[in-house]
Parts: sequence; C-alpha cells; structure tokens
Amino acid sequence: MTIYSDDLVRASGHIVGLGASVLAAYDAVAGSGSPSLGLPLACCGMTLIYTAGSFQDHLRRRDTRVVAYLSAHPGTPLPEISAATGLSEERVASSLQRLAADGTVTSQAGPPPASRSYRLAL
Repeated sequence: MTIYSDDLVRASGHIVGLGASVLAAYDAVAGSGSPSLGLPLACCGMTLIYTAGSFQDHLRRRDTRVVAYLSAHPGTPLPEISAATGLSEERVASSLQRLAADGTVTSQAGPPPASRSYRLAL
C-alpha cells in the first residue's frame, strides 16, 4: 500500500478534527463546566474534518483533469500535461503517481528531454 502526502494531510485533518471535537465535549462536560469554552473548540474540530473532506474532493477533481487530458492525448510527458491542465508539475506528478498506483495510468520511458510519457491503462 502506498501512502501519499495528500492522504497524510487528509488523515491528519480527520484525526486532529475528531480529537478537538472530543476534547471540546470532554471539557464542556467534565472540565471547566462551561459549555461556552467547549463549543468553539468543537466547531473548530468539525471545520477541520469538513476541510479534510473538501481536500479529498479537490484531489479527485485534479485527478479527473489529468485523466481527461490523457484520454485525448495519450503518450504525453509530464511537462505537457502540466501546461495543458494549468496545474504545477509537482501536482501533476502527485496525481500521476496516485493514478498509476490505482492502475488507471501507465508510464513509458522515452528519449530525452521527455524521458517518460503517460497514457491511460487499457
């Protein structure tokens, strides 16, 4: 199993968000006894959880842009995918790595300067 940095961000957002929510509930019930202190913390925790989910949706949309471009332009190198989609090369590389691990995209070594090209898996 491959763990990507994008997945770590999402997981840490969920963990921190849930932890903050639990801490807020505990503080409201057993801690200071003041629900006014726990409510803002609970809201922050839930916001972190929502943000992590939104981030995952953003990744899916980014991957979809890369797949859509490759479906019309098979055998394209990373810099060309980046220029056509408007995404940075680092983000395209992250998407390609994730899509290759899922079996959606394959890569093929080629001559320099475009040392590797990408296409959808058959």
